[in-house]
Amino acid sequence: ALMDTHGKHSPGGGMDSHPNPFPHECSSVVPSLFSRMKAPESHRRRFAAFWLEPQDALRMRVFESLFTITFLLWMGRCFLSWQEWLTADGFHLTKEELNAMGYPAPWPLLAGWQVVLFAVATFGAGALLIANLGRRFALILLFLCALYAQRVDYMSAFTMSKLYIGVYALMALAPGMVRDAATGRLVQSAALLRVIQCTLFLQYLAAGLAKAEGDWLKYNDVLWSQVQGVYRTNFAAFALRHLPKWAWTVQQYGSLAFELTAPLLFTIRRFRPVAFVVGIGFHLMIALLMKDLIFFSIQMWAFYALFITSDEWRRIGNWVRAR
Repeated sequence: ALMDTHGKHSPGGGMDSHPNPFPHECSSVVPSLFSRMKAPESHRRRFAAFWLEPQDALRMRVFESLFTITFLLWMGRCFLSWQEWLTADGFHLTKEELNAMGYPAPWPLLAGWQVVLFAVATFGAGALLIANLGRRFALILLFLCALYAQRVDYMSAFTMSKLYIGVYALMALAPGMVRDAATGRLVQSAALLRVIQCTLFLQYLAAGLAKAEGDWLKYNDVLWSQVQGVYRTNFAAFALRHLPKWAWTVQQYGSLAFELTAPLLFTIRRFRPVAFVVGIGFHLMIALLMKDLIFFSIQMWAFYALFITSDEWRRIGNWVRAR
C-alpha cells in the first residue's frame, strides 16, 4: 500500500493521496543540497507508486460490477429480438456491403439452441463477475461475448460493444486482486485503475476535439439540427416544439465545454462534484433526446465509480445499510 508522510498505510491511495517518500528530507523551508539531489528519485518513486503500487480494490470491484450490469442490460435489450439479431430470420448486411463500409466479414449467425448457450454464457459470466467468483474466467468469457456481439452485427453494436470489448480485455489481462494479509482487504496494482480512468478522459476529449474540428464551432444550431434526425424521441419532439432556439445553442456549447474540460474536472478533486453533476446531466439529456442511447449513458456513468475512493464507497455502503 502507498505510504503517507507518516509512514503509515494510506488505504485511499490513488489520485486522492500524495505520498512523500522523503518526509524528513523535503519538508524544510530551505531544502538542503541533499534534498535537491534526491528530488528526481522522489518523483520517480511517486510516479511508480501512482501507477503501479497496490491499491485498495474496492472501487475497481464497484466499477466492474456496475459496468457489467450495464452490459447485461444492453444485451438483455438485444435478446428481446434474438431471432432478428442472431439468426438468419433477421436482416443482416452481406460481407460485400460491410466491406464497402470498411468493416470485416461478419461472424456466423446462430441456430436457436446456440442462442440459448450464448445467453447462458453472457448472463452466467456476468453473475460470476459481480459475485467475484472465478473472476479471470468470467472476464474472458464476457470479453468473448462482447466481441461476438460486435462481430455478428456491427450495426447493432456500434460504439457500445467496442467499449465493453476494450475494458473487459484490459481487466482480463491486468494483474488480479489479492487479499492483503494485514488488512484483509482486496488489493490490486494501480495500473488497471489508472488506465481505465485515462480511458474516460480520452473518450470525452476525443469527442470534444472532433466536434470542435467539425461544425460545432462554425454554427450555433448543430444540436438543434441533430435531434431532429432518426434518433429523435418523443421528449425531443416536445422540446423542439417548446424550447427557444437559443436554449439549444446553450446546450450545444455547454456540451462541448464539458467534453473539452472533463479531464481537468475529474482529475482535480475539488472539481469532481461539478464533473459528476454536469456529466450525469449531460448523459441524461443524451438519453432523453436520442432513442436507445440510455444504454450508452449508463455505460458512461459506470466509469464515474472510479473517481470515488474506496473509503468513500465504504461510507456510502454504511449509509445505505443504516437505512
